[in-house]
Amino acid sequence: MADTLARAGWDVIVHANRSAAQADTLCTHLATHGGKAWRVTGDLLAAGVPEAVFDAALACAGRVDALVNNASQFALQPLASATPENFERLWRINTLAPVRLTQRLAAHLAARHATGSAVNLLDQRIAHPNAGAVPYLLSKKALEAFTLSAALEFAPALRVNAVAPGAVLLPSAASNKEPAGTIPLLTRPSAEQVAAAVRYLLEAEAVTGQILYVDGGQHLLS
Repeated sequence: MADTLARAGWDVIVHANRSAAQADTLCTHLATHGGKAWRVTGDLLAAGVPEAVFDAALACAGRVDALVNNASQFALQPLASATPENFERLWRINTLAPVRLTQRLAAHLAARHATGSAVNLLDQRIAHPNAGAVPYLLSKKALEAFTLSAALEFAPALRVNAVAPGAVLLPSAASNKEPAGTIPLLTRPSAEQVAAAVRYLLEAEAVTGQILYVDGGQHLLS
C-alpha cells in the first residue's frame, strides 16, 4: 500500500512498532519514487499511543491529509476459552486505535478547514458468521460500524471508507496455512489489488461510507 501510494505521488508516513529498521528501509525505497517518506513508531496497544503517533506524524510532515488504518492483529480463539484479556487486546489494536487516529485526523482537518479521507482495513469474514475467532471478529465488526457511522458524522470534511480483503498471502509454513475456501473468481486477491482499492477510496471524492470487498467474491457465499 505504501509503495502504491508513493508511486501515485503521495508523500507517505509509515508507522512501525517493533520493525523500525524495516520501516526505515521502506521509507528509503519510497523516496525513490520522487516524494517524501517518514517513519513514526509506537505500540498502538498502549493507552495514549495512537494520539502520540498522530502527533509524531504531524511533526514530521507538517500536515496529514489521509489515513490508512492497517495495523491489526488476528487470533484464533475458541469462544469457550476466550478471556477478557483476549477481547481487550484485539479491541485496543483493531478498533480503538483506528477510532482514535481517525478522530485526531478529523480534528486536524477541521483546524485547517481542509478535507481528507480515511480507509480502514477490515476482513471479508465480517460478511458471515465464523467460528473460532469471535474476539477478532467482534473487533472488526466494531470497526465496520465505526466506518459507516463516522462517514456520516465527519462529512463533509472527512470521507471514511473500508477495504475488506480475503485470503491474500500464503504463510511460509504449511502448518500455518489457513485454507482459503471456495473463491468464486477462482483466484486469491493480490496485495497489489488490495493496495489499488485503498488508493481508489482515498482519492474517490464522491465516495464515503463504503466497504469494498477485495476477496474474489467470497463475501457472497453463505
